[in-house]
Amino acid sequence: MSLLTQLRLLLWKNFTLRKRQKVRLVVELIWPLFLFFILVSVRSTNQPVYKSQCHYPNKPLPSAGVLPWLQGMLCNIQNPCVSYPTPGEAPGQVNNFNDSTVTKVLIEVQSLLADPALFNNVLLISDDIGQWASILQNANPAGGQSIPLRNLLRTNETFSEYLTNSLSVPSTTATSLMRVKVRLGQLPALSGEGDLRSVLCSESVDGVLEFNSSSQKTEFQSITCSLTANQLLQARQAFMQNVDNMKLLSALPLALGLNRLETGVLMAKTSIHIAPLMTAMSNFGTSALLSAVDTLDFRSDPFGSLSQLMCGKDVNTTSNNTRRAVVRTVSTESDQQNTRAATADNTNTTSTNTSQFCKNLTDTLESSSSLRLLWRTFRPILQGKIVYTPDTNVTRSIVTEANRTFDAVAKVGELAEAWLQNKDLIWKFFNSSTQINTLRGLLKNPVLAVVLDQRLEDTGLSTAVISNFLFNGPESKRPAGMPAFDWRNIFIAISQIAQQLTQILRCFDLDKFKGVSSETVLVEESFKLLNQDKFWAGLVFTDLFDPSDLQPPPHIRYKIRMEIEETERTDKIKERSWSPTARDNPFNDLRYVRGGFVYLQDMVDRGITKIQTGVSQPLGVFAQQMPYPCYMDDV
Repeated sequence: MSLLTQLRLLLWKNFTLRKRQKVRLVVELIWPLFLFFILVSVRSTNQPVYKSQCHYPNKPLPSAGVLPWLQGMLCNIQNPCVSYPTPGEAPGQVNNFNDSTVTKVLIEVQSLLADPALFNNVLLISDDIGQWASILQNANPAGGQSIPLRNLLRTNETFSEYLTNSLSVPSTTATSLMRVKVRLGQLPALSGEGDLRSVLCSESVDGVLEFNSSSQKTEFQSITCSLTANQLLQARQAFMQNVDNMKLLSALPLALGLNRLETGVLMAKTSIHIAPLMTAMSNFGTSALLSAVDTLDFRSDPFGSLSQLMCGKDVNTTSNNTRRAVVRTVSTESDQQNTRAATADNTNTTSTNTSQFCKNLTDTLESSSSLRLLWRTFRPILQGKIVYTPDTNVTRSIVTEANRTFDAVAKVGELAEAWLQNKDLIWKFFNSSTQINTLRGLLKNPVLAVVLDQRLEDTGLSTAVISNFLFNGPESKRPAGMPAFDWRNIFIAISQIAQQLTQILRCFDLDKFKGVSSETVLVEESFKLLNQDKFWAGLVFTDLFDPSDLQPPPHIRYKIRMEIEETERTDKIKERSWSPTARDNPFNDLRYVRGGFVYLQDMVDRGITKIQTGVSQPLGVFAQQMPYPCYMDDV
């Protein structure tokens, strides 16, 4: 039978079968169409989603420094994804937090500390203020010479024109008034805190001004007493703007009855010493510290302020990662952590600090849903112990160097304790020391105030602002219009921060390493700490068992043992099913970072490098996750 005959018979059979079974024919026609329309419906309702590329901020390790390390843990806790390269990926740059307030402030502080001449000038200015205090104590303003008003003004002064044009004073009268002599030693009576009319329109004017005749005095008072209070203030301001600083300073010794040579030498020294300080203060108007005071509000927005303080501006986290297991992971770990915490409450007899403050702090962090994730990320690192073996001279040297990061944190606590121990002396210095009281007196002198205000014109500061900052009286005597904020507010705030900081640091174990004799003892001790929620990791040096060795071998091998929940699984290298997404889940995919494995490895590596090479400042390490390319998600 030929092929064509077989094909003809097969087609005839199929046709006859479907002609006799019409239901089957309909089903065979409709079923594929039904499946096709289902696919069309699914594709129509679930369009492919474009996922842009993912760039991840780098993870600073402890060797990068305490501040970058803390910023990395705090700001990258969710491992945010952005669709553009991060600043840390640029050549020659590793820091992603240059916009943070704390980084800007520390850069400013570092620039100040790097200039020893500035601190030397501050000390010299302090000595100059002491000498000024001694000179001013011997001053005799009553016996000093009075200075003609014209001799204090600039050569191209406009005060005469102001009198004739703005106050309608006749030109002959204005010329006569310019010959009135001024007692510079009594000028504080005309300060901004006093009432000009009460001084100029009474007999007390003779203590400030010296007239050539009674008619000149009468003419002067008839003009000044006819002016309004606002016109008097504007006239005083116009006069101060026309004062020649050099003429004023040269006339000041004679006006106060001082030794002109001695005062001139001291004036020259003070000018030289204060010039660098003025330059530094000119940059103070744009200081990050002032911006922080204006923008940060921890009372109404604590988390936003903390983010701005540590991380800078909010990052646009257009995340492409699929976090399908996040909720399940968090809830599972939450149950496990709560179980361990309950066990720790019942069996915790070796707590770092069992004070009521620490207990309240821990309860607050555990009970707050917004802080719980942050606390459980930091808790093993802050309160956990690292058990190591063997406990030999070499291993002790390694862990001592590895613990330098936490030693730096402990030094911050020591600095806070030093403030608390010396706060009475600091208070006494700002409240009643001779130098500060002399400075307060100089700032109240309107003559010196106008000179200093001209020097501070572009700094955002003024003598009124500085005087208000140094104010130490009751609020009822504070100058009108000035904010109720002075050095005492800063002193109290720093003292409270220092007190809180010392209490908080006492709740943490900053001496992280604990040596044991063998790995068996290490496992037993680790289980005890794990039940108390005080375990970070175990550290086993495999070739340093000779306690008599004082020098490390050329090659040092060690292994890190951690709780299985805090590290990656080692029995599985990939998922059963593949999906186009990055391994960027901070809970499931980055356990080596979240659990602190890479931090401990970096600390130990740095310790080994230090004892083998003697290099005290090794390079800092930043871990950078590989960017993930864009793709179409149609799963």
